[in-house]
Amino acid sequence: MGGQEEIVRPSRVEIPEVKEPLTEEQFLGKFRKIIKITGLDCTLLAQAQNNPTLRTKAIVTRILAIAVLVLIFFRCGMLFKAEGPTLSLTWAESNVFAFMGIHTIVCSLCLFGWTKNSVIPGHLSRLNHVRSLRIKENSEIDDYSSVHRKAFIWSAFWFLTLMTHAIFSACLQKVILSGKTVIIPLYVAMPFLTLLACFNVTLCVIYYFLVNASLSREIEYFNEELDEAKKEKRLHDPSVLLNFCHRQAELFRLVSKANESLSSYATTAPMFCFNGCINAVYIASGFESSLPTAVFTVLLFNLFAVLAVTFFTLRPASNVQFYLADTARVLLDSEEFENTEDTELFKGYQVMINRSLKHNSKIRVLGGIPIYPGSMNVAMFIFPNLGNLLALVRKVLVNQGIQI
Repeated sequence: MGGQEEIVRPSRVEIPEVKEPLTEEQFLGKFRKIIKITGLDCTLLAQAQNNPTLRTKAIVTRILAIAVLVLIFFRCGMLFKAEGPTLSLTWAESNVFAFMGIHTIVCSLCLFGWTKNSVIPGHLSRLNHVRSLRIKENSEIDDYSSVHRKAFIWSAFWFLTLMTHAIFSACLQKVILSGKTVIIPLYVAMPFLTLLACFNVTLCVIYYFLVNASLSREIEYFNEELDEAKKEKRLHDPSVLLNFCHRQAELFRLVSKANESLSSYATTAPMFCFNGCINAVYIASGFESSLPTAVFTVLLFNLFAVLAVTFFTLRPASNVQFYLADTARVLLDSEEFENTEDTELFKGYQVMINRSLKHNSKIRVLGGIPIYPGSMNVAMFIFPNLGNLLALVRKVLVNQGIQI
């Protein structure tokens, strides 16, 4: 009309191309090289499928990995053999380290499977695709150096705690501090086997944590961009909502594919962590007055170590579920769709909310108990307190004159 210029709305949101894909070196940092120390890096098995010249090296790698797994199984068996009378200190200490020994077996099998099946490269390929759907580029969430630093600090604590217990026990010529004296080859070998176990558990938990951290970061950033679009009243543009809907669908696919691999750890590991945690709390609550200070201090630090592993097993997967559900909060707070007459727009809005609230992408412990913020908080409250309950039972039995 007249001298007025026609205002044309963009038909779609311009999606920037991510020019530099996230690499394994950036994602894993130094841990990509450290995994070779475990003997469970079976990347060559995956590469040998497309490169016949690597078959001999792949066979040697498989044999080495099997030998490592045999050693880990042997260590776990020795810890179970140290068991004493029910509710005794030896019984509890053996349970702590034996159940965490099974946890080590799970971690070792996961490292073997994840490297053999190229889980990390596959995850990064899908993650880079989702990164390309961002509205604005964000280099901060692609920088995992802070996560690597935290992982090194946790690793140092884990190594120091377990190795102190193993070396202290070996000095007493035992497998565990309250156990019986064993033959020289066993108590000499246990610190070295424990060192191997420390590497396996550390790297498995860190790999698991990094994958979940990448999911949480990407979903959280999606929610931030969605919230920004809501505040700027851009969601009533069908093309904008369509882009967000497509990106959300890709995020759910990313989570589902990641969970297919991570579930090999997360569906079983919490059970052994909680068993270890219950017995560690039982020792701290029931024997604090009857143990030498040095022994009690070592066992107390092992309690903190078991709690840390349990926390790092549940919290990462719980965070992913929190951010997936948080998308619905952002959309429900929007007033743009209350009186809309555009049925297609409202349908897309409902699809996103339903996808956020009714999805089935949770990891389930033993195939039944889903890991999300509510269940995690309940579990972290109930299971440690079962250790206190055991300590109370022991005190009652001792007061009744029953020798334990």
